[in-house]
Amino acid sequence: MVPDEKMGEFTLRFRKSESGFSGLAFSTDSRSEVMHAATQPALRAKLANYVGKVHPNYFGWDEAMLRFNKLFPEGFKSAPYLDAERNYKLAAKNVLAERLPLDEVFDRTGMGEDALAVFRKTNLLSPFEKTRVQELLRGPASDDFVRGAAMFANGDVEGGISKMHRSAEAYDVAKWTVLTYLPFFWKPDEHMFLKPEVTKDCSERVGHVFHHVYETSLNLRVYSALLDLVKTAKAELSAYECEDNIDIQSFIWIVGKY
Repeated sequence: MVPDEKMGEFTLRFRKSESGFSGLAFSTDSRSEVMHAATQPALRAKLANYVGKVHPNYFGWDEAMLRFNKLFPEGFKSAPYLDAERNYKLAAKNVLAERLPLDEVFDRTGMGEDALAVFRKTNLLSPFEKTRVQELLRGPASDDFVRGAAMFANGDVEGGISKMHRSAEAYDVAKWTVLTYLPFFWKPDEHMFLKPEVTKDCSERVGHVFHHVYETSLNLRVYSALLDLVKTAKAELSAYECEDNIDIQSFIWIVGKY
């Protein structure tokens, strides 16, 4: 017996079969057909696709791109898009690379003001969050927080989350927005900034499972789901010349916000 799994209001039911796995997704209002796949993860992906498409906010990737094009009809390379969405984020990335090179972080101290300069370059955080981040980065835990962010950026996501959480908790900024900010700007080809509400909204609209996985608890499962959303977005938008995750983050914001 393979245990059921919950996905929002839906239950995913799996059964082993001669050719692999069979199963279906059901809720009180909706039920999929029986689906088949060679492995349980492959079947889970099929069932998750069904769950995504029956969400009342779903309209799919094509409609998402139409919404993006209403604001920026000339796409990701156009001057209006660059001026509104990309250039100021590139400025933050450049300030971080100049003032806190990733390969120097573990050998330095007194990094709070340099990190704070990067947070001040964008409007990605709320004014409340920025105020608390300033207190954090001007306090005794500032270097530990920056080193945790560097661990995260270098691939030790769990270790980085743990270290940043310990540093930020006392300042009420142990949140996804704050913890993903510096890794995103150090390595925008690999990492993603997480603005939870708008990202959940976007995932509902394109039929991705992120909004089912998301929780405020800072853990690898949530971040892995975010990176899967990013991977899916890159594949769906491959014809539109997205350069990196800065463009994907802007796309998620636009689709979720507007």
